[in-house]
Amino acid sequence: MTLIKFLMIAGLASVALAPPALAQQPVPREPPCAERTHVIGKLQETFGERMVGSGLAESGVLFELYVGPAGTWTLLATTPGGVSCLVGAGEAWEPRPTPDMYVAR
Repeated sequence: MTLIKFLMIAGLASVALAPPALAQQPVPREPPCAERTHVIGKLQETFGERMVGSGLAESGVLFELYVGPAGTWTLLATTPGGVSCLVGAGEAWEPRPTPDMYVAR
């Protein structure tokens, strides 16, 4: 995951979930989360990422894979309540070859 992407998503989570910091005990670090529409908008405008696939888990969580033209990718998990959390992100995305690519060979 690029540092810029991590900082952007962490910033989204801090703005969306900004509780008073002094009144809380330290908690284990969790993945950055924010409202789905906001996260997707930021992925599109900052990285040009678009959804290339999705799947619904038995628990009701929606997993979505977003890929950008420069090879960046982001995997989100969205709860039924509409909150998206970063599962993973990175660079150098390579699409899987389609079977028809091998027909002409």
